[in-house]
This record gives sequence, structure tokens and C-alpha cells, in this order.
Amino acid sequence: MQIRYLPNAISLVRLAAVPVLLWLACNQDQRSFAWLILVAGLTDVLDGWLARRFGWTSALGAMLDSISDVSLILAAIYGIWSMQQHVFLDKWMVFATVVGTWTIVHLTALLRYGRLASFHTRFTQLGILAFGGFVLVLFFHGFLPVIFYLAATICFLGGIESLIMILLIAEWSPDLRAGLPEALRRRRELANRQ
Repeated sequence: MQIRYLPNAISLVRLAAVPVLLWLACNQDQRSFAWLILVAGLTDVLDGWLARRFGWTSALGAMLDSISDVSLILAAIYGIWSMQQHVFLDKWMVFATVVGTWTIVHLTALLRYGRLASFHTRFTQLGILAFGGFVLVLFFHGFLPVIFYLAATICFLGGIESLIMILLIAEWSPDLRAGLPEALRRRRELANRQ
């Protein structure tokens, strides 16, 4: 394997952690679940840093990263449902709003681009970090409402930003880190060229 594909390999390892997480959740092993979520989250940071730092970015890498992220998030949500069901049931409307928003984002991207958007905006990355923080605090410490609502708000707003970007950008464009301002700039440049 060429070293430039290391970020893709790390994303695949993160994806391989998903069935293990599901198994841990089914077996009610909260501590191991939380540790594996932590390690998987760190691999997400690592593969992105390596790809950007050394110029190892690729369309395949962006797709693998997005698929791994979505799969990991779904596994985390299942873990909450399975092992902290009271949180899920007490806050079902917030979960439904955030998950519903991101479901619309992903379905819209699939319809528009034939694949996940893979924008990897700073806002979306902050949302993933906040959600990961909430999951870790929940499983290591317990439910803290301020962390839950902060993570939910950031994730919801990141979803709205991504949805607007999908509607603004006609062609699949991965890794638009600056988010909505970058999407608006690209749209203006395209309009000026025509």
C-alpha cells in the first residue's frame, strides 16, 4: 500500500469498528462502547489531518470519510437507544429533529449528486465533535443537558447549512471547508462566467 492511501485505510478501519460497536451495544457493554467511540473519533481526526497535511485528499477519500462518519453516528445513536434508552425516550423530539434534518440532507445529496455531499464543512465537523463529546460524556459520566442541547443545536445548524449548500451547488464538490460562504462565492463565480 502506498502511504498516500493511509487516510483511506484509516477510514476503512473506522468503518470496520461499526459492527463491533453494534455488538457492544447489543451486549450492553457501555464502557467498551465508549472507548471504541473515542478511538474511532480520534481516527476521524487523524485521517482528515493526514489527508490535508500531506495533500493526500481524493474523491474516494472524501466518500469513505463521509460513509464512515455516517455509519459511526448511526452506531452511536443505536448505542444510545440500546444502553441509555431513557435519554432517547425523554429527548425523542430533539433526536428526531436532528436525525430527520440529516436524513433530508443525505437524501437530497443522493438525489442531486448520486452520492453523499461530503462537504466536510467546519460547522459539520464541529457538530460531529459536539455529538461525539455528548456520547462520551453520556457513557462515561451520565446525561448532562447543556452538552446534549449544545450538540443538538450545532448538529441541526450544520445540517441546515449542508442542505442550503446542496441546493446552491449543482455539481458534487467535496471538502468545502468554509461552508456556506464558500458555496455562495462559488455560485457567484459561476454566474459571472456565464
